[in-house]
Amino acid sequence: MSYNVIALLSINNFNYFCVSKFSTKIIREMKKIILIIMSLFVLGCGNEPAVNAQTIKGNFLNKRQQGKNLFLYRTEGNYKYKIDSVKINVDGSFIFPNKQYELGYYKLSLVNDKNIIEVILNPKEPLVELEFGQVYLERDVTVINSLENKAYWEFKNKELELNKIIKGLKKQIGQFKSQGNQVKVNEIKNEIEKIEKEKFNHTQNVINKYPNSYFSKAKVASKAKNKEDKKKYFDDLDFNNESFIRSEVFATRFTDYIIKHSGHTEVGYYNAVDEIMNKAKVNEKVFEFSLYNLLDGFYGSGLEDIATYIMEEYFYGEACGDIEINDLLRQKAQLIKNLQVGNIPPDFTIKNNYGTEINLKNTCSNNKYTIIMFWASHCGHCMRDLPGFVQVYNEYKPKGLEVIGVALDVNESKWKTTIQNNNFNWINVSQFKNYQSPVCKDYKINKTPAFFILDREMKIVSKPKGKQELMLFLKNNM
Repeated sequence: MSYNVIALLSINNFNYFCVSKFSTKIIREMKKIILIIMSLFVLGCGNEPAVNAQTIKGNFLNKRQQGKNLFLYRTEGNYKYKIDSVKINVDGSFIFPNKQYELGYYKLSLVNDKNIIEVILNPKEPLVELEFGQVYLERDVTVINSLENKAYWEFKNKELELNKIIKGLKKQIGQFKSQGNQVKVNEIKNEIEKIEKEKFNHTQNVINKYPNSYFSKAKVASKAKNKEDKKKYFDDLDFNNESFIRSEVFATRFTDYIIKHSGHTEVGYYNAVDEIMNKAKVNEKVFEFSLYNLLDGFYGSGLEDIATYIMEEYFYGEACGDIEINDLLRQKAQLIKNLQVGNIPPDFTIKNNYGTEINLKNTCSNNKYTIIMFWASHCGHCMRDLPGFVQVYNEYKPKGLEVIGVALDVNESKWKTTIQNNNFNWINVSQFKNYQSPVCKDYKINKTPAFFILDREMKIVSKPKGKQELMLFLKNNM
C-alpha cells in the first residue's frame, strides 16, 4: 500500500473517531496537522511511488476576484506557457482538478500578467492549497497545504520584504549623490550590504530547514560550487535532471558562466556556447532547452552575431550530433532568424487609432521604407525622443517614408490622448496588452523604443539601436 493511501485512510478514520469527541473546528485543525505530518513523511522518502495526480485549490478572501479567470503556466527557465485556466467562484474559491504535473516551478496568474506568483508542483504532494488575502497575489499568500510551497514562500516573503527596503535605500543613494553627500552614500551602501547578507543567511536557513524539498535542491544547484574555476564550473550540475528545466537552475548557471568565463569577446561567447551544449547533450530535453535559452538570450541581449552562430552551428550545421532538433524548436529558431537583417519579419494586421485595420505588408509595398517603431506612452525614453521625430517624419514622408508606431499601452484613452497632444501623425496601432501583445511577442520586444526598417518587399534593411542610428540611416538612404 502506498504512503499516500495510508495517509488518506488515516485521515478518514481519524475524522470518524473525532465526530463524537471534538468540535468541528478542532477536527479541521487536527486534520491539517496530520496532512502536514504526512506531507513531511512522504516528501522525505526516496523511493515511494509518485502520486498520479495533483489538485491545486485555494481561496481569495478579497471577493473582487470572483468570476475572474485564474491561469496556470508551466515554466521553462525564464519562459512560461499557459496550460490551464479555471474560473474563481462567487465565494472566492478555485480548484484545478486532478492532473499529473511534472516536478518544478509553475505560475498562477490573473488577467493582468503582472499579477502573478510562482508555485512548486511536486508529484509526491497530492494537494496544493493556497489562500490569498489581497488583490495582488504576492502581497498576502498563505500556504494551507504543501510542504514545497511552505518552503518557497518562507523564502520568498522575506526576500520581497528585504528587496523593498533595498529599493528604498537605493533611491536615497540617488538623492544623496545629487547633493554631493558621499558620506551618506557610503553609509547607505553599507546598510544595503548588511541586508544582502541577511537575505543570504535567511535563504540558507530555509534550505537547511527543508533539505529534501525541490525548492532547496534547485536553490543549491543554481549556484556553482566552483564558480571561479572555468574547468570545474559545471562539475556539480546534473544535466540529466529534467526538472531543472522548470526552474531557474539552468538559465541562472548559463548566464553566470557566460558573464564570468567568456571574457565578453566573440570567440569567448562561441566557446561558452560550445561548452554548455557539450555538457547538455547527455539529455535530449535539457539539450533542446539549453539551445533555445542561449539563442534567445543572445538575441535579446543584442548579440545577434552569436545568435547567428548558434543557428548555423546547431540548427543547420553538424554540431548537434546525434540529437535531432524537434520541429517546434526549429520553428522558434526560425522566428528569431526572420527578425534578422535581410529577412522578412512576421506580417500583422492591427487596428489604428481610428478603428481602421492596418496591414504591414500592404504598407511596405506602398512606401520606399517603412519603420516599425515600438513605443509606449508610459516609456520616459520614448516620450523624450519621439516628439522631436515628428518633424523628421514630415520631412521624409513625401520621399517615401512611412512609420507604424506600435504602442505597448494598455489604456486606450491615454494612448489616443498622447498621440493627439504630441501630433504623432504617423500610423498608430496597439493591441493594448503591453509586452504580452502578440505583435510584441512575434518581434521579441523586451524594451522600448525599438526600431525595424523594412523595404518595399517587407525585408528588414536595418535595426537601429536608437534615435541616432535611425537618423543616420534616413540621412544616407532617403
